[in-house]
Amino acid sequence: MTNIVVRRAGRHVDWPLILATLGLLTIGLITLVAAAASPLSDELPSAVARQALFIGVGLAGMAILAFVDPRVFERGAYVFYGVVLVLLVLVLLVGPSVNGSHRWLPLGPIRLQPSELAKIALVLATARWFSTRSREDGWGFKELMQPALLFLGPMALMTFLEPDLGTSLFLCFIFAGLSFVVGLRWRTMAVILLIGVIAAPMAYQFVLSDYQRKRVDVLFAPDEDPSGKGYQAIQGKWAIGSGQTWGKGWREGTQGRLRFLPEQHTDFIFSVYAEERGFVGSFALLLLYFGQMLLGLVVAWNARDRFGSLLAAGVVTILFCQVCINLGGVLGLLPITGVTLPFMSYGGSSVMTLLFSVGLLLSVSMRRVGSAG
Repeated sequence: MTNIVVRRAGRHVDWPLILATLGLLTIGLITLVAAAASPLSDELPSAVARQALFIGVGLAGMAILAFVDPRVFERGAYVFYGVVLVLLVLVLLVGPSVNGSHRWLPLGPIRLQPSELAKIALVLATARWFSTRSREDGWGFKELMQPALLFLGPMALMTFLEPDLGTSLFLCFIFAGLSFVVGLRWRTMAVILLIGVIAAPMAYQFVLSDYQRKRVDVLFAPDEDPSGKGYQAIQGKWAIGSGQTWGKGWREGTQGRLRFLPEQHTDFIFSVYAEERGFVGSFALLLLYFGQMLLGLVVAWNARDRFGSLLAAGVVTILFCQVCINLGGVLGLLPITGVTLPFMSYGGSSVMTLLFSVGLLLSVSMRRVGSAG
């Protein structure tokens, strides 16, 4: 009986999605080896082993979640949201301060970053909320305020207080993406856009801290302080440009190897990759990301119910926003926020959360319309 169940499940496994994810993980590990190969650092090589361990745990979790019925996630969505919200509060109360921020909870030999789990929690909670409510004429601004205050507000506030402005904005983008999927009135979108345009300069002046304002300043004038606050942005673009068409080759990049590039194994790992693989390799990487997201949208389209469709769309929103925000910061199109590049940047909480998200996608895909599972 067990063999029959496994064979039936195997016929519905989304192998293209799995292969795209494994491809990104492989590219990420290879690039991380190059980023950690600097003769000027004794600490980075151990990051490769730790990342491999995190990936192993994430893949195991992905496989387990893939075989769980999405209705289980639907029933437990609000509970999981509450647990993650408690973890975010604990981070502020008992989490250690690292460079002035409280973002991690020590759990024995590892550190958990609840703000990563907050992305999944927000998707699950909002997907359940919208799945039980529909509006033929689209959602208005007033109707959106209730789920925004219930789900987005508390988590965005907790992450902002850490302080982690990047994740706070990320959560806002996730909520906006799901709201767009369920259907917004044109007037609502215009109001939201107008509020954003008005709020942006006010937030810059009265909400952002000094170091956050400096990151915005660097976006518009990185050359004003090339050896100070603009150094990271400039070095990242130099590394990308020096790769030219075909790149310098694996472990031959000078910007990363000689440590001219700060945060080369985390936020700026794309600069290391682009220097080694050039324009052609970078374009191929973006195609792989695009393919993974397109497969996720196919899962959302073919989901057997509204919750599964919104859950899959939410996961794709996470991937899309994270790629855009990271690359936008590296390329100098957006402020540097500390958001990692999916499946490539070093970071245990990040890579495991993303793999768990893919597990949710696979769960929906295995029980798509027309499947017997």
